[in-house]
Amino acid sequence: MIYEKAVEYARNLEKSGIKLGLECVKALLARFDNPQNSLKFLHIAGTNGKGSTSCFLTNILIANGFSVGTFNSPSVFEYNERFLLDNKPMSNDDVAKYISIVAQERDKMESQGLALPSAFEVEFVAALLYFKDRKCDFVVLECGLGGRLDATNAIDSKELAIMTSVSLDHTAILGDTLSQIAEEKLHIVKNCPLITYRQSDEVMRVLNKAQDIIICDTPTLVESNAGGQKMLYNGEIYSMRQIGKYQLINCSLAIQSALYLASKGYDITVQNIKIGVERALWKGRLQQIKVGDKTFLLDGAHNPDGAKALCQELTTTFANMRKCVVIGMFKDKDIDATLAHIGIAADEIIAVKPPTPRGLDEEVLYSKCLKYNAACKSCKDITSAIIQAYSVNCQLIVVCGSLSILASALEEINKLKQNND
Repeated sequence: MIYEKAVEYARNLEKSGIKLGLECVKALLARFDNPQNSLKFLHIAGTNGKGSTSCFLTNILIANGFSVGTFNSPSVFEYNERFLLDNKPMSNDDVAKYISIVAQERDKMESQGLALPSAFEVEFVAALLYFKDRKCDFVVLECGLGGRLDATNAIDSKELAIMTSVSLDHTAILGDTLSQIAEEKLHIVKNCPLITYRQSDEVMRVLNKAQDIIICDTPTLVESNAGGQKMLYNGEIYSMRQIGKYQLINCSLAIQSALYLASKGYDITVQNIKIGVERALWKGRLQQIKVGDKTFLLDGAHNPDGAKALCQELTTTFANMRKCVVIGMFKDKDIDATLAHIGIAADEIIAVKPPTPRGLDEEVLYSKCLKYNAACKSCKDITSAIIQAYSVNCQLIVVCGSLSILASALEEINKLKQNND
């Protein structure tokens, strides 16, 4: 199987949708003699902030001399980036190799009339085989959805579990209260400590059930501008290129995780933690790209809490810039609560449809946007929306609402950038 066929294979499996449960993925792992038993895992769950936290933690561990495999999903700009080895995406040849290996076993399961693994489960097992072969010191593992029945929770032995922000999302699957969602996510804690920060009382009542819980100190913002920020944590100043006030919490979770590992005898120093924090940059999270005299800001905000955090930055760090927001959303998200935040921060809004069956029609999204901002338009696709946004009277063009539109947006932005160079 060549690379293009491997990606096509995985994309076709995605059409079957999400399948929660551990029985099938455990059966698949067993066919490969349980590669997870040879690896050390740092498992991350939460509603928002998983990707950023994994990025900070990955960079911290690399800066301290460890080899790190990182599994994130979904990928934003290229398929390979969901399988990272020392922060580098898996090569095309390795994608083809490991997806093919797992696909062969899945085919055998099909011929035997067994329950079949989903796309996510195939990719997860492929990632573990890859990380095992590369002899990774640690695997930074991001939950796909929830925790209890997420495929990544087939891992029974972990160094630690990390809980980022818990808020309302995927309510039809995980529950419609914060406590129900937190309960689902708490199940990633298996014979290991839980590292989190002080969240709402409703969430903490659940998380405090963990036998060994480490609650991060509250970080203090020291300095912030469009080029980065500095924070005080545990008596030390940390500088980061990643902007966004909410990143202080994500960074603190990663730092505290590293300090815990250091307390267990791993060779990790504060100086190297600082180096890792400064190197970390998570694409698609307040990612800035200058084109001529304008700035594009790509952000994966796709639920109310994400939109609230994004709009906090738009009204503070970028307060003096006129803003055009290009937004596409999935049908199953809390659209009105998300748009309520976006409508306040935007001077203009352009609605688009994400290029997936889950995408909300642009005209439907447009009509909803009008309730929160009168200066709205719609475009049939993200390419047209980027071109239109670039032509309006604004200095900041924000692309958000669904990770699925960011790759196409970046492609068009790079074309504009080439034409302006």
